[in-house]
Amino acid sequence: MMTTMNAAVFSGIKQLDVERIDKPKIKDDEVLVKLKACALCTWEQRVFTGINKVHFPFIGGHEESGIIVDVGPKVDTDLWRVGTRVVVGLLTSCGYCDNCRTGHEGSCTRFSYENHVGGLNIRGMGGLAEYLAVPVTKLFKIGDQLTYEEAALTEPLSCVVHSVDTAKVELGDDVVVIGAGIMGVFHAILARERGARVIISEPDENRQKFLKQLGFDDLINPKTVDPVNTIKTLIEGNGADVVFDTLPISPVAEQAVSMAAIDGRVILYSSFHPDTPISISPHTLHRRMTKLMGSANSDSSDFLKAMKLLNNGTVDVKPLIAGTVPLSEINKGMLWALKPETYRVIVRLNESDDKSI
Repeated sequence: MMTTMNAAVFSGIKQLDVERIDKPKIKDDEVLVKLKACALCTWEQRVFTGINKVHFPFIGGHEESGIIVDVGPKVDTDLWRVGTRVVVGLLTSCGYCDNCRTGHEGSCTRFSYENHVGGLNIRGMGGLAEYLAVPVTKLFKIGDQLTYEEAALTEPLSCVVHSVDTAKVELGDDVVVIGAGIMGVFHAILARERGARVIISEPDENRQKFLKQLGFDDLINPKTVDPVNTIKTLIEGNGADVVFDTLPISPVAEQAVSMAAIDGRVILYSSFHPDTPISISPHTLHRRMTKLMGSANSDSSDFLKAMKLLNNGTVDVKPLIAGTVPLSEINKGMLWALKPETYRVIVRLNESDDKSI
């Protein structure tokens, strides 16, 4: 049996190479997951470009799926056996702090992308390696009809589940989504599933065409119209019940607050680079009773919901997969993912026996 494996290792800014490293060994209560697919999230893209600072060497990748190939002696094989197809999630949460123990793993007080995880001796989330050692508490089962590539998008979908739940989107709500990157599209899809009217602010014409193909007709171009006044006009002067800002642009966050109706909820979803402060009137927040909130990461309950949405076909992520590359072409995939018009690029791992798309 091979004792080494391939992994894509960041060794510096714009330095990403496939290396042979030690294959992880499982503990008694762990399983060995042979990874099949890992999506290139914006987070890894920012590591590549140097925006996100990490200690090198570093193995990225946290949107991954695979199959169990070995099981520790203390694992219940009635639930988790060799051959079970799984998504790996929340691997960087400790499981022991108060937040983890109360079901808020996404707010783990020891959370760090630079933890040593999955039996790896290199820092990082580990999804861009061929194998991971995983506690069963971090596993979620993939439905038979779902490809590994589709299943790899469970993690980003779970983060949007968390955001939409935080906003308490309800039947009949008027919802504005600012930005139609993959996370903006997920927000729009889930808000529509909740029975809301969805208005999307997106300047890119190609993305607007894509949104129309997905059935979204209430679209505005913030470069050609005043987005705040246009939103209020569309909603008869009242403003939106919920505004999701998925863009990392501080002035847009100010606009998001101005779009909200009385008693409206505003979610700042994106991380901001640069983190430029914004000006908001505390009196206006007070008088209009605006709920200004942030949403980041996801919890186990969000993962379970996202996995169900994918497994039962409620959410179809195939249109959001730009394409795939083998691990050996990781740099090609990263440069592709960095293009603004690209949605998710998936890296294929252990592809010799992979029969998915």
